[in-house]
Amino acid sequence: MQAITSEQQQLIQECLLSEFSLLKEKVKARLSISSKQHLNDLVDKVDAMNADTLISSLVHGESHSLNLYKQQIKEIDAALQGIELGLYGLCSDCETELCVESLFKCPTMQRCPDCEKKYQQQKVKCFKL
Repeated sequence: MQAITSEQQQLIQECLLSEFSLLKEKVKARLSISSKQHLNDLVDKVDAMNADTLISSLVHGESHSLNLYKQQIKEIDAALQGIELGLYGLCSDCETELCVESLFKCPTMQRCPDCEKKYQQQKVKCFKL
């Protein structure tokens, strides 16, 4: 499998940053219609927030859409951190190189197909009673 090039990584990084900006706009729109004043107060602060601050500012359970945005921001932030650390494009579990085409389709991909399957199976086991 061919390793991701620095040019490809830069394209993906730009895509991730763009997606993060779009998510911030969605978060602001959702916050602005909230009936809770503490959420309305965040609208003007969102643009200046980094991913960690934004995630911690969004209280769990406020709304399904905010929880979804929060998860997407976490995934984008993890991918951007991987780029910064030089680990992007490697499976987070076994460290094999991920398929470049797959990374372009899903830039937040963290695991190779085998490790993703194991991860999903383990996740299901945790939910069984």
